[in-house]
Order: sequence, then structure tokens, then C-alpha cells
Amino acid sequence: VVHPFAEHLLYLAIFLPGVVVPWITRTGSLVAVCGYVTFIDLMNNLGHCNIEFIPKWTFAIFPPLKYIMYTPT
Repeated sequence: VVHPFAEHLLYLAIFLPGVVVPWITRTGSLVAVCGYVTFIDLMNNLGHCNIEFIPKWTFAIFPPLKYIMYTPT
């Protein structure tokens, strides 16, 4: 019961700054906000699937990539 509520709070913490800050500072655009939300949602879905899109040898060549990208690996 606690997990879905906590997950929704964390999603709110992730999505909110990218939408609210451009709105407050009047520097954003609809395309930027939609792109941000789409990118975060795509990366979240990519991390929850069990299919590897990035081969493991890529992380062996460039180890910090595993901290930059969100993958099931």
C-alpha cells in the first residue's frame, strides 16, 4: 500500500521541476516541457523493461555510462 504512494511522490518530484521552473521563470516553451516529460517517461519505461537496448560491452568501454543511463543492467 505504501509503495504506490511513495512512487507517485517520487514521480512528482522528478517531473515537477522540469515543468514548474520554466513556467515560473517564463523561459520555457511547450515543446521543451513536452520533450522533458516524454524523455523522462521514456527513460523510466526503458528502465522497467527487461530488454537490453545497450550491449554490455558498451559499459565495459565507458563505465560511467551506467550511471548516466537508466537501464536494467
